[in-house]
Amino acid sequence: MAKKFQFDDEDDIPEDGYQQPSHIDELENMKAKESNEPVEDTYEYTDQFEYFDEEGNQPMSKKKKKFVWKWWYYLLIVLAVLGIVFIAYIFIVSSNDGPVYGKRCEGLVTISKDLQTAAIDTVKKENTEVEDITIEIACRQVKVDIVYKEGMDTKKAQKIAESAVQTLDKLVGQPKDNDKTYSTLFGKIDNVNQYEVNLFLTSKNSEDFPIYGTKNVQNDDFSYTFASVRDKDSAEKAKETLNEN
Repeated sequence: MAKKFQFDDEDDIPEDGYQQPSHIDELENMKAKESNEPVEDTYEYTDQFEYFDEEGNQPMSKKKKKFVWKWWYYLLIVLAVLGIVFIAYIFIVSSNDGPVYGKRCEGLVTISKDLQTAAIDTVKKENTEVEDITIEIACRQVKVDIVYKEGMDTKKAQKIAESAVQTLDKLVGQPKDNDKTYSTLFGKIDNVNQYEVNLFLTSKNSEDFPIYGTKNVQNDDFSYTFASVRDKDSAEKAKETLNEN
């Protein structure tokens, strides 16, 4: 009959193979049932990325790139400032209704836009031959441009133009000497020369037009230049001289 070997710890195992749990096991099971606490997560979360070296050992924190000023940044700033200054200068100049004349225009009587408009309306109302008229003040000059109807008479055009200047003169209302046609607006005030007048008159199908007229300060008479040739004999002689040369 073969000899049966038996280990020492097999004495406590019953024949049906079921082993009773020890007291230690029962205590551990009871502790596990009684404990309902969740497992604490000891990991920390962060939205920052960490970078590692080539070997993957030493962590390296991501460094922010430092902003570096370059020379052309300063150039752009200077150009921008100059542009702003230039725009401001243009705005100031344009608000003065004309170019900058410096001290040359000091001491002049002001002729407002309203008075210019009133003079234009009066000339148009009183003279049906006038198709269009503009009055412009350029420092010491009063510029009057008149467009007449087709075939306008030269003498009548000159008379209307001069009356337009007189109308503006009356509206401004400066004093006038008895022997003068125009007031001190076209003379002197406090020893300061005021305005001279330039006329530009046009009309279609009229040989004398365009006509240029000027009146100097303190002078009542206009000087005119016509498109037509007044002295035809002198003009012919001039042409012959040119042809001989």
